[in-house]
Amino acid sequence: MNDDRRMGGRFFVSGRKFWGVFTELREKGELTMLMAEYQHHLIDARNATRQVTYRCPACHEVVCLHRGHQVAPYFAHRPQTACWSGGEGETAEHVTGKRQLALFFRPWGPTSFERVLPTIQQRADVWGARTPRPVALEFQCSPLAVDQVAARTAGYRQLGIPVIWLLGRRYARQRLNWRLIERYARWLPRWGLCLLFWDVADQCLRVKHHLQQDALGQYLGWVSRVPTLRAFLAGQPRTFHPRPLNLARVRHNWSLALLRGAAPLRPIQEQLYGLHHHLIQFPTVLASNQATPPIFGRGVLLWRILVGAWLFAAGPRVTPAQLQRWGWQALQLVGGQATAVQFSARPAVALALHALLTDLERTGYLRRATGGWVVQQQPQWVTDS
Repeated sequence: MNDDRRMGGRFFVSGRKFWGVFTELREKGELTMLMAEYQHHLIDARNATRQVTYRCPACHEVVCLHRGHQVAPYFAHRPQTACWSGGEGETAEHVTGKRQLALFFRPWGPTSFERVLPTIQQRADVWGARTPRPVALEFQCSPLAVDQVAARTAGYRQLGIPVIWLLGRRYARQRLNWRLIERYARWLPRWGLCLLFWDVADQCLRVKHHLQQDALGQYLGWVSRVPTLRAFLAGQPRTFHPRPLNLARVRHNWSLALLRGAAPLRPIQEQLYGLHHHLIQFPTVLASNQATPPIFGRGVLLWRILVGAWLFAAGPRVTPAQLQRWGWQALQLVGGQATAVQFSARPAVALALHALLTDLERTGYLRRATGGWVVQQQPQWVTDS
């Protein structure tokens, strides 16, 4: 399967027998780790011996060494142990993945496992001693609430430490959705807005990158296999060429949706009714096939129709403050998102406003003036739909 393709589904993951071992350990739900403390020194589970008392570096409770033929050695807390460093009931995928990530990121500098940070009461899965600043790597294989992701990310930010979230197989199998983007997406040079996945079976990084939405809200992007840190740092610049919108089809689909009482379109239609307009009669000048960051819910086309309708109803003069207010109100009505854990919608809304105003100035509907814009003419709402 081509790993550098327009994204249309989920990753292909091989190694079925290997993943069966992961499932077996996951069901035990043990809070485990690769490093433990012995006589004030950290010991790797691979180098540990039995009949020695090891302790958790964070909570200092006794932990047990586990060795097996199929699963790499690891330490586990005793049942019912409460440890402030948290953990995700570590699976074999998580244990193996951390070792692989330590090797992958080693060109940045020495790497170590489960660095305890008492100031913020967190434990980094992998710690990279990068110059000039270290980096924390979090390998997430199990579900994690958005507030937990935000809290851990904020903790690292408090210490001035960049954190890189990498996702396991559970996430790689999902279709791209806002829950993933909200928690784990970040902007990276030459990757754009992206999600990082670690494939334990293939021992490589996979990046879903240049994540965008088309004008109707469909998620777009690319997925690339990244075998080395050098390739990751090089990135893969992309230019998206959106397809022209079939406005007749858009109007037809929205008309059917409204007849069926589609809840997502109802608040938008109600706003337009208040201005004596109908959604499917939107002016062609408000149409756009631009791709945007994936924060516009049901798409930037609906957003532009709302902002444009308010703008022309409020004329003859409009101010930047009015446009900002309309931009955020429209974002809410189209089901958009204002914030995510690692990025904000503010730049995207500003760019969308700039694009709309540029189009309206270019076509003679607006003229820039001191303190804002002046409406030059009213757009024609289509009557034959």
